[in-house]
Parts: sequence; C-alpha cells; structure tokens
Amino acid sequence: MQIWLQKFTTNHDALSPPELTEANGADQASLHMALNRFPALAALAVVFTLTGCATNSMTGRSQLVLVSEESASKQSVSYYNSMMGDFKKKEKLIVGSPINTRVEAITNKLIQQAVQYQPKSASWAWQVNVIDDDKTINAFCMPGGLMAIYTGLINQLDATDDEIAQVMGHEIGHALAGHGAEKMSVQIASNIAVLAISAAAAKNSRDFSNNQLALTVAALAFVNLPNGRITETEADKIGIELAARAGYDPAAAVSLWQKMATATKSKGRSDFLSTHPSPERRQETLLALGKPMGPLYAAAKATERPSYDWLKGDYDSRPKIEASSAQAFYSESWDRFIKGESQLKGGNMPAYLVKQGSLADLYKAGSWRDLASKVLDLDFELDLSYFYLSKAAKGLGFEQAAEKYQLQAIELGKSEKTACAKKFMVSCSGLQPSTP
Repeated sequence: MQIWLQKFTTNHDALSPPELTEANGADQASLHMALNRFPALAALAVVFTLTGCATNSMTGRSQLVLVSEESASKQSVSYYNSMMGDFKKKEKLIVGSPINTRVEAITNKLIQQAVQYQPKSASWAWQVNVIDDDKTINAFCMPGGLMAIYTGLINQLDATDDEIAQVMGHEIGHALAGHGAEKMSVQIASNIAVLAISAAAAKNSRDFSNNQLALTVAALAFVNLPNGRITETEADKIGIELAARAGYDPAAAVSLWQKMATATKSKGRSDFLSTHPSPERRQETLLALGKPMGPLYAAAKATERPSYDWLKGDYDSRPKIEASSAQAFYSESWDRFIKGESQLKGGNMPAYLVKQGSLADLYKAGSWRDLASKVLDLDFELDLSYFYLSKAAKGLGFEQAAEKYQLQAIELGKSEKTACAKKFMVSCSGLQPSTP
C-alpha cells in the first residue's frame, strides 16, 4: 500500500558505475574502474550493515536505518503536496463532503491513540485526503502522518466505520514503525550491494551491465519483498490495536480482509512472493489478536472520546504527550509485564554487560517503555533487572506490578549469584536495587 516509495529512488552519482562502452578500448578501462571500486563498495556495504541497524521501540525488531525519520518526512511533504495538487487539478480530490467528515472523524480518533505510543508524532503535520477513484482499492500514510484513502476502498468494499478504522490504523502503523525510512534505507543498501557484486563478477562491460540488471531483480525479490511482508504484518498488529483503543471493533479487521479477498479475487493465492500477506493469512493473524484486543475495545467504548482535532485544530493548543509515558503495543511478554508476572531466568552475562550502560541511560532518561522492553529482551536474572522493571512499571502507572518487581529485586539481592553488587564485572550503576 505504500505506493509513494517508488518516487524516492535515489541516484547516488558518487557510487554509480561509469558509463561502459566498447569503443576505443574504453571497455577494459571502464571495467577496471568498476573493479577498483568494488573493495570500497563492499566495505561501505559492510559498514552500513554493521552501523546502520537500530531496534525499533514500536516493534522490537532491528531495522536498517540509513535514512532518518526526519529526512523521510521532509521528502514525503513535497511528494504528498505534489500528488494532492495533481488530484486537485484533475478534480479527483473530494473536499467538504460527508465522506470527508466521516474519514476525518475516524482518523482523528486513531491519531489520538497513535500519539500515546509515539509521543513525537504529536508534532507531525497530520493530514488525510479522500481521492475520488472508485477503481482503486487503496490507502496510504507517508512518513510524518500524510494520509489518503481512495473511494474505491470505501465503495467497492462497502466499508463500515470499523473497517475504515482498520485500514487507516494499518497505514498509520507504517508511519509509527518507521517503515518508510526503513524501506528507503534497504533500497540504498541494495543498490550498493548490486554495484559491488556486479563489478566483482564481470569480465567485461557487457557482463557488468547484465550482472547488474539480474542482481537488481534478485535484490527486489529477496531483500525488498520479504521485508514488505514483515512490515505489513507489523502494521496490521499496530492498526488493530490503535483501532480497538479508539473504540472500533477488532472483529472488523477480519471482515475487512474477507471483503478484500472477494474484491481482489485472491483466495487461495500464495503470499510467498507478495508484498502483502494474502487475505486468508491475514485473517488468521488478526483473528488471533481479537481476544486480547477485546478488553481494550470495551474500555474505549466506555470512555468519553477526546475533543481535540488533530487534523484541523490549532497546533499550539495540541495536547502535550510526555515521552516517558509512551505505551507499548500488545504482546504476550508485555501483557505479563504489566500484570507483574514477568520472570527473568536467563544468564547471558556477556549480552548484559554490553547493554548495561544503555539500561542505565534509559533509566536516567525516564524512558520507561524502552527500559522495560530491553530488560525483558535481555532476560538476565539480577536484582538490578527487577529494580529496572519496578521503576518502569511505576513510571507507566502499573503500581501493583511495580511492587511485585521491587520485592523480587530485594530477594535476589540476598544471593551472591543474583546481586549486582556481588556479580563480577556487573555494575549497579550507582543504584541500590535491593534497598526497599
């Protein structure tokens, strides 16, 4: 659904191979130049791979990040404005109609939830437009919260408000999880790898061109497409939770894809080489999420909806969302954490030693969600680990869970095997985790 990405293909002149011709002996010279570039290109690809990865706090997955979210958002603005301008000239942009009011009301409720998970998104210039195209079943959200939905999706599917919420929640999920910047980063890395391998395998300029073409296709099939399936599934999970917390029925996520299967005639199609998991596969995943989303949906229905308009409201009067209060999306591990039921049983000390400095930094910064997530991922049984869980739980408002983790920290502090003060090479970071 992220159709805009094709616009951002970057031509890196400094890394591109020279024009290769066979006239006047330029063939061998050009090939020599390309081969000379191979070590530098290969080294650059390795450096990018080793240094360009970061764990996304929304998904917990390591992502290649060569393009910042800020950069991706800036590029989105110019393309989005151009795209909407073109639709307006063609009189394909619907304005001031009941369908706008409907879509904006749904989207506003979703944004109100999105900013709770990604506080920095409260500063985004959120927009949503409706495109008059009944033949197109699509919607998108670019980095920075720039959205659109096609009338084909609404009309062909006869979509209910709950189903529209699932679609827009899914698209917002792409933006929250940084999928746009990740996709651009993967494309850059793929281009570098293609140039390097093509140059290494080529015997002449024609080989170089043929290799580059073949490897480009392979890169698209085996790098970009699998990543697309992963990000689509992540966006589905984020979307159904945003919608549930906004008061939209999680069951609509399943009915939406039932309608999508019928409309696109994709029943029984394999999703092996598809950028979007098949509707049937999606239904299985979303149906499984329905049960844990139920309580969130029920709570939202019993809660008064916010009145702030994120799409048209005064920017200076926007609600302030503290970074320390950022919430995590549902997972079985996080569900146990908020109930005070997390049990750390691992003993991978090398991994803990590498990360103990970053844990201390997160604690000092009050980044409670990220602190808890990292401690749970490390799974290292230590009084300091439970101390961190206790402080994170308290900071996020889970008081009973905080008390349970503090008691476990005190108990572990009595043993030489699990007390940070008595553990070789482990730092307590100036804290006293075993003190009540």
